[in-house]
Amino acid sequence: MHQLNFISKRNLEWMEVDSPIISDEHSVLIRPLTVATCDMDGLAIQGIVPFPGPTPIGHEGEGVITEVGSGVSKWKVGDRAIIPWKIACGSCKSCQRHHSAQCLTVPSEDAYGWGVPIPKWGGFISDTVLVPWADTMLTKLPEGVDPLLACGVADNISDGYRAVAPHLKERPGGTVLVTTAVAPGSIGLYAAGIAVALGAEKVVYADTSQTRLEIAATLGAEPIFLTKDAIKKYATDKRSLDGGFDITVDACGVPEIIPELIAATSRAGVCVSTAGVIYRGNPLPFDVYSMYRKSISFHTGWVHTHSFIDESLGLITSGQFDPSPVTTKVVSWDDAADALIEPFTKIIISRSQ
Repeated sequence: MHQLNFISKRNLEWMEVDSPIISDEHSVLIRPLTVATCDMDGLAIQGIVPFPGPTPIGHEGEGVITEVGSGVSKWKVGDRAIIPWKIACGSCKSCQRHHSAQCLTVPSEDAYGWGVPIPKWGGFISDTVLVPWADTMLTKLPEGVDPLLACGVADNISDGYRAVAPHLKERPGGTVLVTTAVAPGSIGLYAAGIAVALGAEKVVYADTSQTRLEIAATLGAEPIFLTKDAIKKYATDKRSLDGGFDITVDACGVPEIIPELIAATSRAGVCVSTAGVIYRGNPLPFDVYSMYRKSISFHTGWVHTHSFIDESLGLITSGQFDPSPVTTKVVSWDDAADALIEPFTKIIISRSQ
């Protein structure tokens, strides 16, 4: 089958590889139809994060089921389904705790279009992908919902959702500060837009990209240019501890911003980092005493997509959140390779059948 692979920095190639087959009764085969770029795709393709080649591309999308294992009860050939990026069994201790990104049944890195196990699972920009544990892995594409809007819940939209939504539930009407710097930057934009959609009192979006700042304004956030001083002005007073944001989001990947971001987090607030991959081999400074004194929580880690996909999708299907301003381009399947080697915020690759 035909499969798009990352070879090296700004070098992608279509390759002919063996088609996957159903090897157990609980799996299905899917023909991907709509695939959105993940921020990781851009980081790898532009050489910001080193990636080995050849690596199949794509882990955020939806498609049509073409073959069903005999043990699958929820799905049939012809159904349209959204495929989460991380492989998870749905039944182990971790999955039962809604921590699907850390499924104990598979090796920790098992995912589509990511890391060492990629040759095993492949990527979504291909003719066919195998989905194990289909009854728990897959989410139905709602009838009448544009897949161009919905496919991103397979990863980045759900990642933006987890950065703000659970914490706004605990802090209704809270204030939110989102920082982004390293391209592509879609997760931070989704976080800001979702915070606005969920009724946050104030959403400030800080970035170094004028293009993304304009998108953030379209989503209803207050855009500011990201610098240490810009974030520092929001820091709490060290004596009174007053001020700051209920929720701060590190989607920026800039080490020197993190201390300022934590200082800008309010009492009993939460700081969420979605940019952990950028800090590999680069330890970050944490003022744990100040965090302790202010009762601040710090959250990071792979997004447990399976736990948030339904709620993220619900915001879109209800019309409460429109992710389309984040999409910078929609291209055909045949044009994917040329489009992806250029810098992007969010590209969606689509084919009819």
